[in-house]
Amino acid sequence: MKNKLSTATGVAAMALLFCVPTYAQFNIGDKIKNKVNQKIDQKIDKTIDGAVDGKKPSAGNKAAKAAAGETETGGGGGATATETGKMKAWSKYDFVAGHKVLFSDNLAGEEIGEFPSRWDLNDGNAEVAMFGNDRVINLVSYGTSIKPLMNKEQWLPETFTIEMDIFFDSDNPNVEYDIYLVNDSKTYKEDINGHFWDPIAIRANSARFKDFGSESEELAAQEVKSQWRHVAIAFNKRSMKVYLDNQRLINIPNVQGKPTGLRIEIDKRIDANTMVKNVLVAEGGKKLYDQVMADGRIVTYGIKFDVNQATIRPESVGTLASIAQLMQEQPTLNFTVEGHTDSDGDDNSNMKLSQQRAEAVKAYLVEQGIKADRLDAKGLGETKPIDKNNTVEAKSSNRRVEFVKR
Repeated sequence: MKNKLSTATGVAAMALLFCVPTYAQFNIGDKIKNKVNQKIDQKIDKTIDGAVDGKKPSAGNKAAKAAAGETETGGGGGATATETGKMKAWSKYDFVAGHKVLFSDNLAGEEIGEFPSRWDLNDGNAEVAMFGNDRVINLVSYGTSIKPLMNKEQWLPETFTIEMDIFFDSDNPNVEYDIYLVNDSKTYKEDINGHFWDPIAIRANSARFKDFGSESEELAAQEVKSQWRHVAIAFNKRSMKVYLDNQRLINIPNVQGKPTGLRIEIDKRIDANTMVKNVLVAEGGKKLYDQVMADGRIVTYGIKFDVNQATIRPESVGTLASIAQLMQEQPTLNFTVEGHTDSDGDDNSNMKLSQQRAEAVKAYLVEQGIKADRLDAKGLGETKPIDKNNTVEAKSSNRRVEFVKR
């Protein structure tokens, strides 16, 4: 779904502009609103979603909606027909997020117009801005380079995943996000980092790393206008896969060198809005079956939902498909699906939301062919944290879905 500025948001942005004179509010609020023709975008959305979906929601989709408290006509927090279509488009997406959070930033509580507190600046100009209802990192100028604030220089393990959302307001080839797996050029060491002097270069329809990568015809056909793209990187000792939305565009079995950090740079030769949000880095590598055998449960951060809703986001499909495959291969394996939240917000609301999310996950797996009696759904809200809720990473660790063997 494309995130557009509403009239109310525009008015609020203008009101804030007179109170706090920040570049971010003017640049992202007024400029995008003037650029985007909302009626045209809505027609494009309907055309794409209709082509992808092609039929009425199945009983499983209706169950997911009912679990999230939503009717067939929308509202509530469940999957609409449009979201169902998008989930189908991601059906071959096989990315699975890591199982231990290393770095997470949803920019909660950050001051608008200030530099994001959990990042460091290598070059350029970046600041926190509002876009729709979300806080984002606005990469203001050409060459802006940011990296997470970490307590050691070489902090990436040998197996990890990285996810983030990046914004394009056109498919112009003169806008490129460069994702480096080294903190900065000063810390690069050829004997350690090898090929990672070069970035993973992401454009609206393509991803490239050195001589590897490709352009997606499917993404190119979408005529990007004011749209977020989801980037996912999976690195396993020496192999690397890179996804842009539902497309795997890089698959390298043997990369020379070791990733040690992360930095994001913007290369734009035109006046364009460039933003980043929802950055998550996690350690990975432990197979689902091994987790169950060792711990009696699977803890996953790969099942994501819209903010304060039970709508399963399409990038969750890879993790859900892996769970479904495991249950199909192990017919005696049954789970209680547990929804967990962090400590932010009202206790009762968190409990209700976690129950809705657990039921939405169960309904999705039933739709994939898993018998309903093999799954229970239980929302636990914030009552069973696995960390102390005193850091951003701790809160991110507590926001999770668990599959507990029963």
